[in-house]
Amino acid sequence: MTRLADALERANSRAGGPAPARPAGPAAHAPLAAAPAPAPALALVNAAPENDPRLTEGPSLLALPRRPNGPAGWRTDPELIGKLVGTDDFSSGAREQYRKLAALLHHGQVERGLKVVMTSSALPGEGKSLTAVNTALTLSESYQRKVLLIDADLRRPTIQRIFGIPPVAGLNEILKSNEDTQMTVTQITERLFVLPAGRPDSDPISGLTSQRMQRVLAHAAQLFDWVLVDTPPLGLLPDAGLLTSFVGGVLLVVRCGKAPYSLVRRTVDAVTRERILGVIMNAVDLAHDRNAGGYYEYYGYGYGGTPDKK
Repeated sequence: MTRLADALERANSRAGGPAPARPAGPAAHAPLAAAPAPAPALALVNAAPENDPRLTEGPSLLALPRRPNGPAGWRTDPELIGKLVGTDDFSSGAREQYRKLAALLHHGQVERGLKVVMTSSALPGEGKSLTAVNTALTLSESYQRKVLLIDADLRRPTIQRIFGIPPVAGLNEILKSNEDTQMTVTQITERLFVLPAGRPDSDPISGLTSQRMQRVLAHAAQLFDWVLVDTPPLGLLPDAGLLTSFVGGVLLVVRCGKAPYSLVRRTVDAVTRERILGVIMNAVDLAHDRNAGGYYEYYGYGYGGTPDKK
């Protein structure tokens, strides 16, 4: 059984669901995605689009603001207090878990050039957008890195709503334009910037899987230390495999009791196990685990050893 399969089965059992059926015989321990041997989580980080010089030719599709231009009320928003890193009442244990997650990403960047990371889930409502925001805040504040957070969930934009950015123009307008259009990103803090989704789009697949999307990521990688991309749920995205090929790796968020095990498994197959940096188990009840110190579990393939439990 792979570490990922073990993590998913543990989440399924915590949520009170039935144990997923496994065939008898040698196939009982087959990995979720066929591979000759378990691959390290960061094996394909060098596939990031910034490595292709053809994608950075011509004028940049992104521009930095001359002065801070983003709303500043998110830190005191009653709906966000306690949910976002940097707000009052945010759990110290959860903050430490995000720092550990950021540390894994940092090591991946130092050792293998990881720079463009996608956060996604199998279904809506699993917490992928909050995970993306908190990871971006941690990298920009604890690690002092210049971070661009891209709201690429064009059907249901969440990042721009969290930060109170008006849905006027953003990624969707870049992708839909008949010619290259430069978009000024929104500055949230000293080192955190957001490219909002723009106006919602009921059929975003062609834009998200286009060469222009690749160019957006490649230009972003030139301007920022980190590029985090919050995408539509991969379990509902027909071209999930193509979209994930544009990034260095995927953080898959799984909310206990939400997505069926079979759907999460199909999502893993679509992404391919080698591209998954780790699985974040969200909304796990660890109240009785004195050693947990957090509200979710994170499983990363990492650099050998057993999965990290947070």
